[in-house]
Amino acid sequence: MRHFSIAELKTRIGITVAAVIAAVIGIFALGESGSLVGEPLQQSMLILVLCVVIAALTRILFSHLAHLEETERIVQGQQAELALKAAQIEAANDCIVQTDEQGRLLYFNQALCRLTGYAPEELVGLRLQQLEPPEFAASEEPTIARLKESGEASFESAYLAKDGSEIPIEVRARVMESEGRTLILSIARDITQRKHAEQRERSRLKALERIASDAELEELLTDVVQFVEDCLPGSLCSILLVDESGTRLRHGCAPSLPAEYNQAVDGIKIGKGKGSCGTAAFLRQRVVVEDLDPHPYWHNFQPAREAGLRSCWSEPVFASNGTLLGTLAVYHREPRAPGNEDLQLLESAAHLAGIAISRVRADEGRHVLEEQLRHSQKIEAVGQLAAGVAHDFNNLLTPIIVYADMLLRISPEGSPQTRMIQSMSSAAHKASDLTQKLLSFGRKQMLHMNLLDLNEVITSFREIMRATVRDNIEIDLLLSPGAAKVQADRGQLEQVLLNLVLNAQDAIEGGGSICIETGHLILDDEFHRQHPVAKPGHYILLAFSDDGCGMTEETLRHMYEPFFTTKESGRGTGLGLATVYGVIKHHGGCIDVKSRPGQGTRFAIYLPASASSAEPIMRPPAGVAPPEHDSSERTILLVEDNQMIREVAADLLASFGYRVLVAETPSRALELAEAEEQGIDLLATDVVMPEMTGPELYEKLQERYPALPVLYISGYTNAMAPQEENLRQEAIFLAKPFTLEQFMARINEMLYQVKPPQGEPPPLDHRTMAQLLEAQQGAPAPEHKEPQP
Repeated sequence: MRHFSIAELKTRIGITVAAVIAAVIGIFALGESGSLVGEPLQQSMLILVLCVVIAALTRILFSHLAHLEETERIVQGQQAELALKAAQIEAANDCIVQTDEQGRLLYFNQALCRLTGYAPEELVGLRLQQLEPPEFAASEEPTIARLKESGEASFESAYLAKDGSEIPIEVRARVMESEGRTLILSIARDITQRKHAEQRERSRLKALERIASDAELEELLTDVVQFVEDCLPGSLCSILLVDESGTRLRHGCAPSLPAEYNQAVDGIKIGKGKGSCGTAAFLRQRVVVEDLDPHPYWHNFQPAREAGLRSCWSEPVFASNGTLLGTLAVYHREPRAPGNEDLQLLESAAHLAGIAISRVRADEGRHVLEEQLRHSQKIEAVGQLAAGVAHDFNNLLTPIIVYADMLLRISPEGSPQTRMIQSMSSAAHKASDLTQKLLSFGRKQMLHMNLLDLNEVITSFREIMRATVRDNIEIDLLLSPGAAKVQADRGQLEQVLLNLVLNAQDAIEGGGSICIETGHLILDDEFHRQHPVAKPGHYILLAFSDDGCGMTEETLRHMYEPFFTTKESGRGTGLGLATVYGVIKHHGGCIDVKSRPGQGTRFAIYLPASASSAEPIMRPPAGVAPPEHDSSERTILLVEDNQMIREVAADLLASFGYRVLVAETPSRALELAEAEEQGIDLLATDVVMPEMTGPELYEKLQERYPALPVLYISGYTNAMAPQEENLRQEAIFLAKPFTLEQFMARINEMLYQVKPPQGEPPPLDHRTMAQLLEAQQGAPAPEHKEPQP
């Protein structure tokens, strides 16, 4: 049966009423012809009353129908609103569940199905306890009892998905009454991500606590790896460390990866295309390879296939000063792209690894300094004792020598008594020489300080040194072109020269060579941090190098101690290096020794410079100076963040006639290069700088100057050096501290192809630098650095 709308009812009722009124009027009109006189008035009144009544009833009916229509509109609106709310409930991310007191599911939205993986028909009739892990299901009844008492509650629970996985949830429940029944309405929110974040934060804090402890680096890196693998199930984490040469990555920690794979990547080169890690270290930015098989970085790398690795995300690890420390990589056994949370995890883990590596290396540096301080204090104590003994011993020797001379005057010449007295006097004088050395070591000897040219002292003393050492040992001099002025005692300096030459001769078996070098250099703050005794400033270098047998680490620790010697009995007193130590310390200088068994020894002595303003630091040597007509046309861009080195290098280049553009930051260097109209002939830049590295600056400048040669300067042995052929063809690396003579020799070599003076080691380009550094520093060379007394 069809149901009419209210509007249709109104229309039909209106038509019906009109028809009824018309019919009534028609009936009465027809009946008037046969009616009595006087009756028409009564009939008319009756008709009128009847019509009014019908109209009134119709109006009342229409009014009720209007109310009914309004009510219908309200109901329809409420139904639409309810339908919208129902749709919103169904579309909500949170699970909305209604249960009875026994936990039976009466209503649930689609979110519950999406979260647990069940179809709606599978959930109908189930009890909530059947969807919860046993430990939470057991507490369901006590939870309902507490709910009845308090009316509402919030707590954490979990759902069991259809696949058996456990999903942590946060529940807000409220008790409701419906038709005399007690119902429970629950809103459950998936808190899996929050739990992961909490677990990640706990792991991060645990790793930080370990970093703050005295744990070894391997243990700390293992904690970082474990942190990544706990937060990213199914991942395999690896940490590689930059080696001393700065050109390769060495195995740091990767306990979950096969040992064969770790061995294969140990020593991987830093360069573009050298796997994800080698590329990330070279570019100093994250490298994500979602699938290793087709990617060119992993082309034909069989160990990755054998290990079953399919994806690799690599993040470079930096120290707080921007120095590259290594890389952190996350592998998966299936192709996979990282999400935002994964990338945040990579950054956090790399930051933790950087803190750990920096802390351990800082501790190692502190331990070295502490050991140096203890050694220096021991030497100082021995020096005080030796000086005291020598002073008293001199008092004992004085009457022996005096009485021996008196006896010689009265003894017949040639008699046995005379020979015995002469032997006694000779022994006493030798003992006096020993006491003078002890006094020199203890710095109790008076010095006659004068302004000396170290080059002149060495040149004048060369004949004595030549006569002292064996004929099959060459003595090469590499002296600075200009004067090397120092405030010093000439006799003490000659004693140092003689002792070091004799020490080098004794270290050489058969033929060999000894190289004596001088030069001007500027020691900066970084060198001062590594060698506390050397305050930043202008110094004169006096270096002795030999190709002898070298010294062990144990010998290096004791070489300055009086009477310590590795020679057999009768071949030395053990006071030679002790005397050198005392003289150099008395002159305000320091000694840096590098030696390794079988690879010779180099003594580098730094003496405070006393250059006269009337004499230049350097003179252009013959065959090395640039042509006068050409130097003024050459422009050098100098980029150095250390003010002292920057100013000295700029003044030096300007004194040789070069046009110098000076920049303290890479950004300033780019500005100067952009504004330069004459062009730039050479870039001389520090490697490690705050804004960007030297190679990165060079790469940007190559866009405008493709053939620009570059001189890299760095005090970090692990500074980044460019690996790309187009970035290293015109590059030379100069390590700090360098002499100003070495600096100008490199400049002239790059601009004019003028080779360094005969006998000076050639500069290292990037093809050979990595090989030599790796060969020299594969095992740390023992060295002795003197701390501030």
